[in-house]
Amino acid sequence: MERSSMLDEAVAEHVARDGEVVPPWKAYPEIERFSIGWRMGSGEWHMMVWWRWWDSAGWDEPRRLDYFRKHQPPTQWLDWAAEAVWSPDESDDADLEHEGVRRLAAHGIGSYEEWTTWISDGQ
Repeated sequence: MERSSMLDEAVAEHVARDGEVVPPWKAYPEIERFSIGWRMGSGEWHMMVWWRWWDSAGWDEPRRLDYFRKHQPPTQWLDWAAEAVWSPDESDDADLEHEGVRRLAAHGIGSYEEWTTWISDGQ
């Protein structure tokens, strides 16, 4: 079975069981944000399944924000969630990361102040 079929099957299983694919911090709370666990093994697979589901959902911005209100990201995941909602063209740009986290906070998702403290403490 090719990878895209496996991803589609995994997405269908998650949706049948949970109605959605839960975000990575809920699926694997024991894996830290920048851990190698997201680049190999079950964490990597979950990320691939999540992105497949997210990209195929076709949700508008209000629905995407609702998802993250329901599944409040921990502070260290706020920039990731902002990228998922708004998909900036240059995701490595620190100004875009800051703007995205500010926008999330304005929508009641996370705290920009806590995120900037976390960033300045060296993650």
